[in-house]
Amino acid sequence: MIRSVGLPLLLCTLLQAAQTFDLSADFSLRNNPNQIWQYGYSETNSLDPAQFRLDQVTGSLPDIGFWHPSVSDRPGPGYYPYIAFNSAKATRYGSSNGWAARAGEVAMEASNSGQYSLIRFVARVPGVYKVTARFTGIHFGLSSTDVHVLHNATSLFDADIQGYGGDPEFHKIEGSNPSADFLGTVELRTNDTVTFACGYGKNKTNYSDTTGLFAQVLLLSE
Repeated sequence: MIRSVGLPLLLCTLLQAAQTFDLSADFSLRNNPNQIWQYGYSETNSLDPAQFRLDQVTGSLPDIGFWHPSVSDRPGPGYYPYIAFNSAKATRYGSSNGWAARAGEVAMEASNSGQYSLIRFVARVPGVYKVTARFTGIHFGLSSTDVHVLHNATSLFDADIQGYGGDPEFHKIEGSNPSADFLGTVELRTNDTVTFACGYGKNKTNYSDTTGLFAQVLLLSE
């Protein structure tokens, strides 16, 4: 007679093997690096991994927290590129009420000189990983950005965001490409990186460019 007691054990084994790293669930406004996540920016207008720099300071609005390159309390040098996070359980307005991030959404914006806003996942163990990302224009002025996913220096995904694709209760959905999705698998060695990047787009200005990101990295097998 076949007994079913082994099924829960099998499910537990599969769940342990498939380890999920969720950008939103893991987000920290205190620690950088934050375990396997790093919040930062490019020193120049380049996606070369050598250009990556860690953000140094945080700031906050009600429910919205920020990482910035250096100390700054207003837009300008040191404020951009930024990374923001909505810790609330509902959509909240961002800076100057010009954009809105959904619950658990990360927001990114490049600098006006072309420095990228960057978030990196650093693999602690080698293996095959599934990577998912959804970039969305969330600025009411209609975001116009370039977004990317990279494995170390190799591009896995490149797209342009044109429009607004966020919470329709805050602004109507519009634009030629308000969101862009990536789904793929990649083999990572220890300390390899997967980078999620947001640039200032084809118009080469970061005006009204806030772009949302939901991302997960799933370890499928070692």
